[in-house]
Amino acid sequence: MPKATCIQSFSSGDGIAYESGVEYDVPAATLKANPDYFKQGGRGSNKMAGTDEDKSAGGDEEAVEAEAAE
Repeated sequence: MPKATCIQSFSSGDGIAYESGVEYDVPAATLKANPDYFKQGGRGSNKMAGTDEDKSAGGDEEAVEAEAAE
């Protein structure tokens, strides 16, 4: 079951009461029937984190090779 945070307190048709601000394991059918009451976001992203190289330090390799050739 997907995890979802309840946005607004309500009782579902199967007799379960959901409180606002609490994260629940909610059946997919309940999420589809009541999308206005839940915010999904329990899973992390599958995207790889980008690598931010600091290119300002270390110099330019081509410039270093050109100076060495002279």
